[in-house]
Amino acid sequence: MTKLLLNDQLKGVELYFEGKPEQTILDGLKSNGFRWHNGKKCWYAKQSEKTMAEAQKHTLEQSAEQTQLKPLTLVAPVVKSPKEVKNNILLPLWDLTQWSDIQVDNKQGTKSIATEMRKHVRTRFPMCKFSITSDYSSISFYIVSAPYEQESEYLKVIRLYCDNLIKAYRYCTCDDPYGDYGSSYNFYGSHASIDYHYKQTEQTAEIKSDMMDFDAKKALAEIKEEERKEIQYQEHLAQRELDKISYEVSAKKEAEQVQIINASVSITELTGEQQYFVIGSQFANLNKNDSLEQYQEEVLKGEFYLQNVKITKEIHFQSEEVLSYFSNMLLNDFDFLSETGGSYTDDVRINSMTDYNNMTEEERKTVVFNLYGVGIYYNNELQFVVDAQGHNYARYVGLVKNVTIEKTDKVIQLVNPEQLEALKQKVETLEDYSVSVITDNNLLNVWSSEKFNEYKELIKSKLRTNNFKLTKEIIQQIPEESETLKGCMYRLLKEVDGIQEQFRTADLKQGQKVTLFYITDFGSVANQMVTLDTVEYTKYAQYDNAVKLTWIPKGKRKQYYNFFYSTLLVYEGWLELPKSVLHEVKETNDFVITKTKYLSCDKKQYDEILEHYETQGLKPVINTYKPTF
Repeated sequence: MTKLLLNDQLKGVELYFEGKPEQTILDGLKSNGFRWHNGKKCWYAKQSEKTMAEAQKHTLEQSAEQTQLKPLTLVAPVVKSPKEVKNNILLPLWDLTQWSDIQVDNKQGTKSIATEMRKHVRTRFPMCKFSITSDYSSISFYIVSAPYEQESEYLKVIRLYCDNLIKAYRYCTCDDPYGDYGSSYNFYGSHASIDYHYKQTEQTAEIKSDMMDFDAKKALAEIKEEERKEIQYQEHLAQRELDKISYEVSAKKEAEQVQIINASVSITELTGEQQYFVIGSQFANLNKNDSLEQYQEEVLKGEFYLQNVKITKEIHFQSEEVLSYFSNMLLNDFDFLSETGGSYTDDVRINSMTDYNNMTEEERKTVVFNLYGVGIYYNNELQFVVDAQGHNYARYVGLVKNVTIEKTDKVIQLVNPEQLEALKQKVETLEDYSVSVITDNNLLNVWSSEKFNEYKELIKSKLRTNNFKLTKEIIQQIPEESETLKGCMYRLLKEVDGIQEQFRTADLKQGQKVTLFYITDFGSVANQMVTLDTVEYTKYAQYDNAVKLTWIPKGKRKQYYNFFYSTLLVYEGWLELPKSVLHEVKETNDFVITKTKYLSCDKKQYDEILEHYETQGLKPVINTYKPTF
């Protein structure tokens, strides 16, 4: 097999032989100016009629032998325009359309790139006509005419070659596929197109012969590709068979090690005062690993967080070898890990996850969750801890370097014992009220479902009659076994303290002076002193529970209105909020520097307002931020 390549950059011709040519061929090459290139392993010479004729002699003999077609007379594609080659016969189309990576200068402007592309394709495909235009940011590439049908395979491979040429010049300047505008490139236009007015030119005898040569070489290439795929497939099957054997050996070995582990470990269940805490265990951010070494690598990189673990079971290994077995198959199932692990909190405000789910974001940040876990021991020394999260395998593993062992976990409670006892007594009263409403009105089995609205009105009346203020703190102390009551009380509190319900209860009058506090669309708190005109209960956008307030601002004559559907504070009378409540005010010489204490839209600003007026004995008539029954 002899391969002919034309080096456009060096204006050279290169011949690649599959093996060492016969001496007569070598003599012919040397006599015609060819030299051996030891690096490229080819014979090369400058392009000329003499060297091209010698090169074509070897390649044409081979082409005619393979395709049994009349050999073509070739010329070098160093052609500046189609006019200069109209009397010449082209290089084989198959060879022309074989792409190989080329070195290009893609840092230049689009105009220079378009010029180089145009020169390249017109030289390589002189039988085709191209239109390659550019502006400051894009290149348009069209095939205008060629001696091939528009949907033919011949035109497709020419177009594919042109696509590869465009890709050679095109590169990504900003890789951001998920951004608003996607990734950026040095120019736009990544494909060659067939012109809308594409014209098929005349097919000469040489072109038709070349098309036959292309078909023969394509068929031969397809046969070779099928042979390559078959060889690759057989190699794949052989590798799969080897992998299967390897897996079976590994699975057998693993099963034997699991049996050894189960037979040689000592299990100690811990209850009550026997349980203890591992303080500051290191849990890797990347978890569910199969080996302890992987956890150690993550922790060594600093990719971990600290967690306290309450040990409810100990697993003691009798030998270091068996411990290493377990440490390298953490994702295997082991019965001694079953029904262990999980999260919990000793925070007295949480008696079930319903309490946690009904907390604000700020309240949730104050809750400390710990883990239940299993201590893995060797020679009575703690090696690591496992939180299986109720599964049979070591789902999460904590390292124990620099940990401390304590009998109790020191939890800072935000509710003191006296407050807790008072809240529990109120829970007992609330339960009595609920039972009374359910039994007196025959709502058994339906009070929490289809008859909830009826139950809601009755319990509201009962609580108000007895001056019972229902709060979130009381609901939190409802025990877990009364989960249905807890859920209904949270629902009651949310619906009763909705903005419409609060305005109905407050019963504000037309002409009444009130002060509104709310966070505007710009994130700052508005301090509106107004004379109220009307309150309209309505819907706003997707919010069903909204009110439309119409008022006259202080110092104005014209009416204004606004819709409110979320957080709002309303005080009776006109109240001016001092600047120092929400800002830090500093006076230096002749300057006054004012700096906000909070970021935009921070709801903690409401806490400052409530606290400021509470010290003056003032409470809001409308409070959807921290409502009370």
